[in-house]
Amino acid sequence: MITLPKAMTFDCYGTLIDWESGIQQFFAQRLAAHHLEGLDPRALQHKWEEIQFVAIQQPYRPYRQVLHETMRMTLESWQIPYAEQDLEEFATAMGSWPPFPDTHQALLELQKLTKTVLITNTDDEIIAQTERTIGVKFDDIITAQQAGAYKPSHKGFLLARQRLGLPVSEIWHAAFGFNYDIVPATELGYTTVWVNRQGEARPMHVHETFLVGDLRTLLYLVKGMAAEM
Repeated sequence: MITLPKAMTFDCYGTLIDWESGIQQFFAQRLAAHHLEGLDPRALQHKWEEIQFVAIQQPYRPYRQVLHETMRMTLESWQIPYAEQDLEEFATAMGSWPPFPDTHQALLELQKLTKTVLITNTDDEIIAQTERTIGVKFDDIITAQQAGAYKPSHKGFLLARQRLGLPVSEIWHAAFGFNYDIVPATELGYTTVWVNRQGEARPMHVHETFLVGDLRTLLYLVKGMAAEM
């Protein structure tokens, strides 16, 4: 039986933060700077994500290093000129990418009903800036830097559970990334919420517990369960 969670863990980038727009904007700026036409920033973003997903499953190394390496590989594979400063600007900009319009208020409302925790594939410095950008203080934040591994590794999930001191039955995990989050959370027995903001097709035969299109709908779901108690 699914009950109201005592804590809800969240992926951050793509779930709370509009990271796809941030990444696409970076590529659009690079293309415009070099007067390159015929390349789609969205296609470049998807290519970068594919490269990053492979990279983060290798032995842990700092996220800025991962960002530099994977962005360099992406730009070079499409023969897009760049400078080292461009790679650093990409990493630095991540903390200031804006949240989705529903993120701030939905989180504030959810915090009246449950603890909110981030499990994020980034480092302490970047996520600290992102927390300020969102304008919400989370009950805890678990980074890949702290866990020593990137999702889909289980390490971040297990560290969050250890800090919360709760059984998995009392925690929900909400995320947009299916392979990064929904799959490992399902493997660990979490109640999962796929925040499918882009209306993507399910990539495999793993099924989330709940499917929502945004955080506002997730808030309504949780409020409805709280009202029935």
